[in-house]
Parts: sequence; C-alpha cells; structure tokens
Amino acid sequence: MQTAGEVHRLSREEAARGYPVHLRAIVTYFDPELNDLPDLFVHDATGGIFVEFGAPPHLDLQAGDVVEIGGVTGPGEFAPVVRQPQVRAVGESALPAKAIQATFAQLLSGSLDGQWVEIEGLVHALHFTQTNVTLDLATLDGSVRATTRREPGENYNALIDSLVRVHGNAAPVLNWKQQMVGVQIFFPSLREIDVMGTAPADPFSAPVVPLANLMRFSPSREIPHRAHVQGTVTLQWPGRTLCVQQQGSSLCMDTAQQDRLNLGALVDAAGFPAIHGYKRTLENATFRIVSPGAPVRPMSITAEQALSGKYDGELVQIEGRLVGREHSLDEIQLMVRSGAILVPALLPVELAGRGAMDWKDGSLLRLTGICDSSASDETWRLRDGQVQPGAVQILLRSAEDVQVLRSPSWWSAQHALVVLLIAAAFALAFLAWIVVLRRRVEQQTKALRESEDRLRHLSEHDALTGLPNRLLLNERLAMAVIRAQRFEGGLGVLMLDLDGFKEINDLYGHQAGDTVLIETARRVLQVVRLTDTVARIGGDEFIVLLCDLGDSREAESIAAKIVMTVSSPIDLGGVAVSVTVSVGVCMYPQGGADPRSLLHNVDASMYAAKARGKNAFQVYSPAEL
Repeated sequence: MQTAGEVHRLSREEAARGYPVHLRAIVTYFDPELNDLPDLFVHDATGGIFVEFGAPPHLDLQAGDVVEIGGVTGPGEFAPVVRQPQVRAVGESALPAKAIQATFAQLLSGSLDGQWVEIEGLVHALHFTQTNVTLDLATLDGSVRATTRREPGENYNALIDSLVRVHGNAAPVLNWKQQMVGVQIFFPSLREIDVMGTAPADPFSAPVVPLANLMRFSPSREIPHRAHVQGTVTLQWPGRTLCVQQQGSSLCMDTAQQDRLNLGALVDAAGFPAIHGYKRTLENATFRIVSPGAPVRPMSITAEQALSGKYDGELVQIEGRLVGREHSLDEIQLMVRSGAILVPALLPVELAGRGAMDWKDGSLLRLTGICDSSASDETWRLRDGQVQPGAVQILLRSAEDVQVLRSPSWWSAQHALVVLLIAAAFALAFLAWIVVLRRRVEQQTKALRESEDRLRHLSEHDALTGLPNRLLLNERLAMAVIRAQRFEGGLGVLMLDLDGFKEINDLYGHQAGDTVLIETARRVLQVVRLTDTVARIGGDEFIVLLCDLGDSREAESIAAKIVMTVSSPIDLGGVAVSVTVSVGVCMYPQGGADPRSLLHNVDASMYAAKARGKNAFQVYSPAEL
C-alpha cells in the first residue's frame, strides 16, 4: 500500500492481515514521550494516518519533515494504523495548507480519526506537564482538549478566553474495550493556532455584569467569554470556592486561586459562565480585591425556608441539634437536625483549626454559612422546568461559624442510671452486683448478636452499593428455581453491564466511577418490584432476579425500563455524563432449568445485546445465540 488513505480505508479485519506499507508523507505531529511510546501522525495527499511504535525509536523528527515509512497494516486500538515502522527523514516541506473544518459532533463520530482538521473554540483553561500543554476548548456543541509539545518562553496563559482556530490531528479517547467515548486534538506547535479574537489583557476590563443578570437570556449564538462580576465576599475556601453577594443576589464560583480574602471584602471576579447541578456558576474564575469593606450580616432562617431554594447562595444562620459528625481527610461534616429536616454542615479541614471536633452530640448549635441547595433530575421532571431543591447543606467558613447555644444536660438517662446503680450498690451490694452482672451479660449477648448480624450482612452485600452480592444472589436464585419447579411459576433473570464504564474512571477518576455505580443501583431498584432481587456481582455487572412472573413479556418490559432509566445523564461534580447499559434476559425454564444454566445463558444474551450496539436488551433464544 502506497498511501495513507488506502491504509485508513481498510476494515479492522483487513488491517489485521498485515499488508506491507510504503508511504512517503509529511510529519504533522511527533511527540517522543507523550505516552511512554512516541506519537506520530503523518499526512499525504490522500489523508492522515497514525504510526504505531512497539518500542521507542531513535528519531529526531519535526513537524513538516518529509519521511519515508515502511511497515505493515494493523487494526489499531480504534482505526487502522501503520505498525512495525521503519522511518527515515528524506527532506523538509510545509504542513498541509488545507484542513478539514470540523465540528465537535463530527469529531465525535470518529469518521475524522487521524485526519488533519480545523476546529474553532474558546480557550477556557490550560493544563501543564513537564513536556506538554493541553488547552480546554469550548465549542458551540461541546468541549475538546487540544495537546501540543511545550515550547520554552511561550506565554500560553495569554490564550485564555481567546477565540482560536486550531489545526491538528484528530484522535479518539477510548475506553477499556477500545470504544470511542471522546475526542482530542494533537497539534504540533503554537504556529498552528490562529487567534481570531484575543482576550483582553485585563480580564476585569470588561463591564461589570450585575449578579442578577448573569445567565439571563441573550440572542447571541457566540460561545460566552469570561464574565466580569463584582460582589462582597461571603465565603472563601482557598483554591476551591468563592461566594459573593451583591444587592440581594449571590453567586458561588470555582477558582484555583489561593490568595486569602477577608470576609466582607469587595472583589472583582472573572470566569466562564456555566451550569452545575441546575445552578449558575463561574468556572476557572480569577479574582482581585477592590476594597476592604465590611462583613455581610447573615439572615436567620428555618430549615424549611432553606429547603425552599429562595436563600440558595445567601449567608444565613440556622439552628439545630447536633446528631452526629464525620471527619474525612478533606472535610468535617456535622449532621444537624432542625425540626424534621436533617441539614449537613461542611467545613474544610484546613479551615477548621484546633478544637473543631469538640462539639458534643445533642448540643443545640447555631450555624452561620452559605445556604447550598441542590436539585435532582426527578425534581426537574416533576416541576415543568422550574427547579425545586431536594436537599440543602450549609457551607461553613471557619470553626467560629459553629456557636453552641446549649450543651446537653449532664442528667441524661445514662448518667441517671449510673447514679441509681451506685446508690443501690450501697444499700444492696449483693443484689446490685447480680443486676450489674446480668446487665453486662445481656449487653455482651446483644453486642455479639449485632456483630454477627453485621458480619452476615457484610458477607452477603456489596460494600459500595449495599446490594446483595454473588453469594446471596446464588442462594436466592437456587430457592427461586425450586419454587418455580414446585409451583410451575414464572422466573426471569436479567444481567446488566454498563457501557463505557472504564472510560469514566479514566477521565474523571475512581470516585466518579463509584458515583456512577451507586446511581445505577438506585435507578434499577426504582424500576423493579419490591419482591425482586438486584445484586452486584462484580465491577459494573448487575443481576436482577424476577420471581413469580406471568410471562416473558413482563421481564422484557422491566428490561426496557432499566435501559431507559439508566441512560439518563448522571451529574459528576457539575459534568453531565451519559451512561448506557446492555441487558440480557433469560426465562426459566426456556433459558435453563438450573441456576448455572440460567446464569450462563443470560450472560450470553447480555453480550449479544452489546454486539447489537449496546443501550438495549436481548432475550435469550437458543436459535439466535
């Protein structure tokens, strides 16, 4: 094969045959150490292709070099590539004069893999490593990351908030099954960036937008630039969150800036408008002090008022009784009951100071902090487009925001019992000793029983989701088969496997993956009946046991509901991530007369659903599988 286009048009099966390749092309991107092995894209008159190295070569290539490449075709992780390359530089040329004008949607389709493309976007943020720089580009229909080699002496920060046109090679982001779940651009240098609209040298030079007008309707179809707002500081978690207030309006924003601010200071802030969890915010915000100012006075409200959403983002005071606390590496969380509502209060560990955990359970507290309401997808659907909060928490500024109004009385039931026992011991020492021994025996017995119950529960349930594990599922499935045999009843088994789960872990971290698993378990439990069993058997696989079914149509209906319910986007810290699921369906006795056969066949039907394109269910049929 003599051209990049010929290689790229092969099917995976054809590319795997290892056809000989001899290309003469121009280097469009070369990075000797991006992913342990070099990344090399080349381009000729027919298009672009990725060159895959099996070991680090001794090459010194620059974008624009003309090279001769000998090798063989390979299927690649996503599309055909050139493998076992022998690369020789034979001259110099220029990068391709024309690039394919691409949208985010076109790139995400995968059809432009490896090609020299052009995309426009607004630079929202920069990410630096020792050797590379990555730009977060916001386009009209999505976000793309563009990576290049880091050049010494270049002022990359000047690109933030600039409208740019980037020329580079399109490359897929893949999950662990080599399925495309995202897209990125590799461009050789800053010379392949055309700045179409420069950002102002001073992000605060733009007119101030009143907080009340932020995220209001605008007929413009342009990607929004940084907004300049002004307000009085009501909360600062350095490097994380900044909240300000202005004439009855408030806003909390994300910021990596560590500069310490005094509460009440008047500040300018500039950041990119965004929506996180049905609330407006600014991303990648930066700020500066305008004047010292005076602290804002908090409003005293009830938990019911806080839950209404009218005070979201405001500095408030709320009273309640401390019922518990949790202390992680990053935060202290106080659980305060105010009336019938449980209100968590969060305080970063670095702002807590000494003595922050000395508050006693049962104390009546007055909390001062930012009212932080949150809404769920279910609330959105029920309110015809008007978001209603489903929960509320208080963001504390320091340990001084927790005021103890009344400590718990020493004369609690437990203390009174101690005094009574001591008095009885003096009067009837022998009888009191018997009572104490009996009480201790009862307590130890109860503790042993509770410990056994906890151990039994832990051995039979998944620690992350709380669902039954494989051990408990096997017991219930065996009993369900015996019952179905005895009473000639219907029994259905569903196997669920999340599509694209590893990619979520790779992109957002294992904590985000845990969130996806917990939310998936919750959604499946909403769909099935109370008498059904939902179990997690490992990784991102779940089993649903449907007992006492009338016919197979009931199982198919439940499988369809699960596919639809799981596919709703999941909020991962302000990023909406779509997760789909492939479901296999197997009925007793058609799909197997014993537990082992049922599990084997439902696994086969689940993989058949994946082969059909995922986000679907497949009923087991011996004739089809």
